[in-house]
Amino acid sequence: MKTISLKTLLVLLLALAFLLLGILLFAANLVHTRDFLARQLQSHAQDTATTLALQLSPAFRTNDLATVANTVDALYDSGYYRRIVLRDPNGRPILVREQEVRVEGAPDWFIRLVPLRTPPGSAEAMAGWKRAAVVGVESHPGYAYRQLWQNTRSVLVWTLALGFLCALLTVWILRRALRPLDDMERLAVHVGEGRFEQIDDAHSIRELSSIGRALNRMSASVERMLGKQSTLVDKLQQDLYHDAQSGLYNRTYMVSAAETALAEAGHTVGLAILRIGGLGELNARKGRAAGDQLVASAAAGAAALAREYAGVAGRLDGGQFAVLLDQADAERLDRLAERLGQAGLSALREADAEDCCEAHAGAALAADARRAALFAGADGALRDARIGPSGGYRLASAETPGAQDLRALLLAAIEHNRFQLEWQPALRCADLALDHFEAYARIPTAQGAALPAGTFVHLAEEGGLIATLDESIVTHAWMALDGKQHMGAVNLSAASLVSPGFADWLRALIQAPEVLQLELTLPGLLATPGALDTVKSLRQAGFRIVLDRFAPHTEALAHLREIRPHRVKVDGALCRQARDDAGTRAMLKTLCDYARELDVRVGATGVERAEQRQVLCELGFDTLQGRLFGSQE
Repeated sequence: MKTISLKTLLVLLLALAFLLLGILLFAANLVHTRDFLARQLQSHAQDTATTLALQLSPAFRTNDLATVANTVDALYDSGYYRRIVLRDPNGRPILVREQEVRVEGAPDWFIRLVPLRTPPGSAEAMAGWKRAAVVGVESHPGYAYRQLWQNTRSVLVWTLALGFLCALLTVWILRRALRPLDDMERLAVHVGEGRFEQIDDAHSIRELSSIGRALNRMSASVERMLGKQSTLVDKLQQDLYHDAQSGLYNRTYMVSAAETALAEAGHTVGLAILRIGGLGELNARKGRAAGDQLVASAAAGAAALAREYAGVAGRLDGGQFAVLLDQADAERLDRLAERLGQAGLSALREADAEDCCEAHAGAALAADARRAALFAGADGALRDARIGPSGGYRLASAETPGAQDLRALLLAAIEHNRFQLEWQPALRCADLALDHFEAYARIPTAQGAALPAGTFVHLAEEGGLIATLDESIVTHAWMALDGKQHMGAVNLSAASLVSPGFADWLRALIQAPEVLQLELTLPGLLATPGALDTVKSLRQAGFRIVLDRFAPHTEALAHLREIRPHRVKVDGALCRQARDDAGTRAMLKTLCDYARELDVRVGATGVERAEQRQVLCELGFDTLQGRLFGSQE
């Protein structure tokens, strides 16, 4: 339904009222003028008839009909009379002078539309004491019509001019009076977008002033409410999954994150562990403050490497820190483990603890769903590293393709456009019906295997090929969806969004932007200058933005309110804990409520069991994804 603004409606209503009023006044003036002229014509005819009867009476006494005729003709020839009739006492006509009505100076349609009555005047001519004749005079209406037409045109022009001036004045007054409505509308839109402002509520119109104050109170109340929810979600997440001293994720979250990454078919997950030995001796010799400083330095080094390698950093126990990569290869993990050992050594030097403490790193790869094997491999490599000097590392053996082999596969796939798409369904919690499919890119190998995108994305980013890779994957996904009834989703790198021409290419390719959802990670967007601005412009163009692997914390919740994506997909490591941990359920329930206030849908990932699905739906999730629902080529 087409909407209309209040200002336009009021202007139209007032314009209609002015128009009706003008028509009524114009019609009243026309009728009044016509009746006045009709009375004037009647008075004129009666006066003429009376005067003519007096003039003809002497001629009738002498029976001088020639004088009678001359007198009547002289009057008739003046042109002011349409008809002059003399009748004898018995009603028989003695003399008749009559002319056709011809009106000059007034259009025929006006004469037909506004008929003007010309009542006759009559008087008796006497011959002594006897009635000699009855004189009938009817005035000619031509002059009256001309005057009526001129008067009508003049009144119409003045009516239109005054009506136009009144309309302009009305529009000006309404714009000034209703200007606060623009501020109120803007405030309401900004509140819906998560921007809580205040407007000037001091207006001359009492009702608008009251509404302005109410909107200001509403904006402040919604901001407080969302702020409380955001704080609660962040506090729950911090309490449940963060180490209080280092600020990193705790062991519970790291174990769940590893299980979630390993659950994805074909994923090769890497884990690097840094061990700081001798903390107890350092605390005994230099005090707990020195130990806390060493822990903080080691945690900062692990967190910095996690950001650089797009991984997750956590503290496993007192002196052990870990970095988890959900997609890795042996060469990449080897570099990470080496740098993690060096970061531990730098932390020892910064805390002046090299004489009593040591740092070693161990790393392992796993390509199946056995979380224990991953941690055991990393622990074994760490034990081997402790044989060597402080700052050293070891990498557990793994049968995975090296970076050179992966790079060759990637270049060949891009050159020959050799990609496969695996479509994983996302179901609605409400009725378990299909909501959309998400496309996962694969590169086929000569051995008949299919490498997942995460295995080679980092190589594409390092080699400057990520935009080309994303273009190929998006094109495959769009061609597969073209003409289909269902919607799809595809993952993009934030680096592609800021690549020159990529956003314009995307708009030109995707003619129905609501059909293909664009999934991005918030850390990637924040780490890429200009990516957030591109996301906002794509959202305004109609694209549905999805924040993937979302973990709620203060900064993430603030950006959620700013970006307003179509959907957030909660990190599978959190969704896996919902069934067995009451604190996680409370946090996820609050997150779903918070997102619903922002009109953002919430999706769960890593769903593997029916009991898990039921719990997540009860918490308020909108969609579900995971191995429980299978996939299709």
